[in-house]
Amino acid sequence: MSIGVWVLFEVVVLACIAMLLAYCNETVTYDKSGFHARNLFGIERSYDYGEITGISRKGGDTVLHCGRHRIRLDSMSFGSDKFVAYADKAYFRQYKRYIPVFKPKKDPLNGNLDTPWPYLVVYVFILAGGILMSILSVSGLRPAKDELPADAVELRTAFSSYERTKKDSGTLVLYAPGYDKPFSISWLSGYKDRAPDPDTLCNGEDYILSVREGKQEYWIHAISTADHRSILSAYDSNTAYRNTQYVACILMLIATLFFILTGLFGILVGRHPERYSRRFRRLFYKDSAWVSPDWKRHKHPPKRRQK
Repeated sequence: MSIGVWVLFEVVVLACIAMLLAYCNETVTYDKSGFHARNLFGIERSYDYGEITGISRKGGDTVLHCGRHRIRLDSMSFGSDKFVAYADKAYFRQYKRYIPVFKPKKDPLNGNLDTPWPYLVVYVFILAGGILMSILSVSGLRPAKDELPADAVELRTAFSSYERTKKDSGTLVLYAPGYDKPFSISWLSGYKDRAPDPDTLCNGEDYILSVREGKQEYWIHAISTADHRSILSAYDSNTAYRNTQYVACILMLIATLFFILTGLFGILVGRHPERYSRRFRRLFYKDSAWVSPDWKRHKHPPKRRQK
């Protein structure tokens, strides 16, 4: 096997060992006097509840801050909610207030969601897609230009026969002797009454063509007679293409508005949920996605002493 396969195998093995060590070693035991926390490598430290300086959330996990030390409580760990509620009550008995909540310094959604980054990536992607679609739809609605494609080449030939197909909103396929591929004029429905007459083109006369070569055919963008009298200009072919895409561009522009508003409000609601109603917030986030203002006592609320 290649060295890459062995490296991948070793990385997977190390990841499995790390998860096994975390399952066996990352434990917390506690009583009235304090608590003892062991890290991934089995190193144990003891703390008093008064040493707790704050509590925070990170990706659904709970983190207790004790000065420079941090005790991570995995979201899937057994009994973590009970321990946090017990520590919160013990802290309250000493300081007559609950453990301060630390908001993350680098949180694009202001610490309002358990997992902010995946939501941000999704809504930024939707917003960027909407902006790109708006650019494409607006460019499709602009007036046609009298310009040939950069890769267009000039050929001189006569046509011998033709046929019509329904491809690309109507296509006129012209055949010329000496060429193994036919010539095509597409978007016929967009020409209305300005489409060239195929019977006239197949009268044996030579024509000067501006074409792009494809795998199976030549796409005609302009036609003129041997004395340079224009029969089909670049402006005509570009206008025909625009006319066939007009409805699609309008529909895309409407869809663009939906995508832009979805991406924009998805970010705004995540950053400032207090500005919007609960019904409106549910359009973008489930109730379970939010970090409750009282999340550290959400399941096991400590009893407050009334004075």
